[in-house]
Amino acid sequence: MTKTGWLLLAVLLPSTLAAQHYGLREVRNVGNAGLNLVVARPVGEFQRNVTVAGGVNLFAALNVGPSGALAIRLDGSYLVYGNDHAIVELPYYPLGLTTTYSIATVGLGPQITLGAGSPVQLYGFGTVGVSYFSATTSFDLGGCGCDGFADRTDYDDWTPAVQGGGGITLLLSRRRNPVALDLGARYLSNGEVWYVAPGGVVQQPNGGVIVTPTRTRADLVTFHVGVSVGLR
Repeated sequence: MTKTGWLLLAVLLPSTLAAQHYGLREVRNVGNAGLNLVVARPVGEFQRNVTVAGGVNLFAALNVGPSGALAIRLDGSYLVYGNDHAIVELPYYPLGLTTTYSIATVGLGPQITLGAGSPVQLYGFGTVGVSYFSATTSFDLGGCGCDGFADRTDYDDWTPAVQGGGGITLLLSRRRNPVALDLGARYLSNGEVWYVAPGGVVQQPNGGVIVTPTRTRADLVTFHVGVSVGLR
C-alpha cells in the first residue's frame, strides 16, 4: 500500500469505528416494559373470605449493564376481588350503589433474565413494596349502573408487600422495539391486613352504611398473560 493509501486509512478508520460505535449505542437494549392480564387465587386465611381476583399488571425493567441479565423492576398491579350491587329507594328516585373490593400493589426489586437477547427467555424477580386494600362505593341515579356521580371509600388499609415470581417470554416481533408474549406467575405476600370481604359493606335504607372489616393474612398466587415490549 502506498503512503497515500495508509494516510487515507488512518483518517477513515477512526471515523468508521466511531460510526459503528454510535450505531451500536442507538440500538442499545435499555430494558423492557409490559402489560398483563392477571388472575389471582387467594391462599391460606384469605381463601376463607375471597374466592378469586382479577385485574391488570404494569411493569418496567431497566437493565443494569449491557448484557440485560440483571435489571431493576418496577411492578404495579390492580386486582378486584368482588363487587356488590344495591338499590336504595329515595323519595323521588332510586339510587344505585356499586361497591368494589380491590387491592393495588406496587413494588421495586431485582430481575434476572436467562437467555437475554434470544427468542425465548426465562426471568425471575422479587420486589418489596406496599399493598392498598379498599372497599369503594360508586353511586348512580336510577340504579342503571350509568351516570355515576360520586365515589365513597367505605374502608381502606395499607400493608407491606413482598412478592417473588418469574415467567417466560416468547418473541413475536423483531422490530426496533421487539414484542414478546409474556407468561408467568408470582406469589404475593401481604401479611396481616384489615380488609372488607365481599358482602361486608351493607347499605342502609336511610343512606347509611354498615362496614364489617376482617383482619387476616391476605396472600395470593397470581398468574398472568400479556405482552412485553423492548426498550431501545
